[in-house]
Amino acid sequence: MSGLELVCFTVIVDDIVLPNGETVMEVLGGGGPQTLWGYQLATGQTAVVGLSAGVGPDMPERCKAWLRSVGCDVSGLIPHDRPTPRAWQVFEDWGRRTQIWRGRDDPCDQLYDMLRPRYDTMPPAFQCRTANYHLGVHPLHPPRRLLTRLRAAAHAAGGVLSVEPYTAAETPASRPEAVELLSHCDVFSPNEAEAESIVGPADSPAELARRLLALSPAGGADVVVVRCGPAGVLAARRATPGGGVSQQQLEGLAEAAEAVMVPAVADTEVVDVTGCGNAFCGGFLAALYRGASEEARRAATATATATATATATATATATATAAGAAGSVSSVGGSSGSSEERPPAWLAVADLAGAAAWGCVSASFMAEARGVPLTPIPQLQGRARERYAALRPRVHPVRLPRTSSVHASTSTGSAATAAGRRPAGAAAAAGGGGQPTRGLGMASSPMGAMGAPAARPAAARGWRLRAPGGALAEVATRRPAPAAMAGRVRL
Repeated sequence: MSGLELVCFTVIVDDIVLPNGETVMEVLGGGGPQTLWGYQLATGQTAVVGLSAGVGPDMPERCKAWLRSVGCDVSGLIPHDRPTPRAWQVFEDWGRRTQIWRGRDDPCDQLYDMLRPRYDTMPPAFQCRTANYHLGVHPLHPPRRLLTRLRAAAHAAGGVLSVEPYTAAETPASRPEAVELLSHCDVFSPNEAEAESIVGPADSPAELARRLLALSPAGGADVVVVRCGPAGVLAARRATPGGGVSQQQLEGLAEAAEAVMVPAVADTEVVDVTGCGNAFCGGFLAALYRGASEEARRAATATATATATATATATATATATAAGAAGSVSSVGGSSGSSEERPPAWLAVADLAGAAAWGCVSASFMAEARGVPLTPIPQLQGRARERYAALRPRVHPVRLPRTSSVHASTSTGSAATAAGRRPAGAAAAAGGGGQPTRGLGMASSPMGAMGAPAARPAAARGWRLRAPGGALAEVATRRPAPAAMAGRVRL
């Protein structure tokens, strides 16, 4: 198709303070740039991608130049009169990162409007000629209306909507909350801590993936990827996308889902794991989409177009019918076969293992840079292909466990309490990385530190809650210790 292959969201300009007092200014953050970079590494920068976010007149030109350098359409950067979202990221030598918003009135409603623009404010090409979208959400407060519109647009173009949490839930998700979250996307990719905050503690990433697939309703997420940091990722897919999975099927297992375990890229020289989870999501989505044949993707686009045309015709006919018009229109719009609910056919046949391996490769390069990588993507292609070639044979199929426990979250306690029952050392595997390692931790970019303005409920905005009146937001994700943090950071 002509148009954009991927649109991502959110830009924050980070100013980093290292434990030794060194400062590194104007680092692109927020998750969107990292996801786009991961996508482009997997495609060899042959795709046209876009970023939608609000920026002020002070948006650093070199940040825009970096976006253009990776093939990003910057027409989705929406001008605002207020400053570009910007924050100090203060690192302690024992791993804590503290985010301090730099805007005088931040956090406020205007800041959140910039971080995630409304659908109608995006350029036309971002709305109706984009194959895939990727969005970070709060697991308890997903922006349902935006997700619905993005997914419908993606399906109409023969693509998918990919979603990742930008933080763990502060309190365990209820079953209805988990089902609601999973009902509005095609690909869902949490790290272990985020997954456990949704479905409760588990003995393995395979069990987390099984529970998430069991909770995903018909028409919900068909692909689940649990990111396990230096342990790699567990990717699972329903055997019949769009059809849902019953508990009986899950216990039968063979006909319910396929799953693979992909180790992290060996000997990754970790500098900073910030953004690795975002880069993984980008690389995974690119390889999943490109891994399906061109014929399958064209067929999916043609099917989506025919469905949209038929639905529009049926709606117009129903509207023109005087008797029972309201009921007819409601029936058409609420059909379980709507384009928003029907995933493209290629999702069932795309190379799941290869996509997960490419995601790990993208994450490995992100881990070796502080901030976004500055080396031009074409110059990294040889090394990227070598890493993929070495990693692909290490991918192996796994069987999802048989158990009757679908949603193990308790009604009391916190996500932190649940995470505390995990085996020792699992925190690093969940995307943290307490001490510097020669491995891969998949942490997302600083969006998880955003708080909600006191005057407006966080639930209504879909952002993470914070302590009333506080100017600081402490990120739960741990960072590398000083030895790994030393050295000059660019951009």
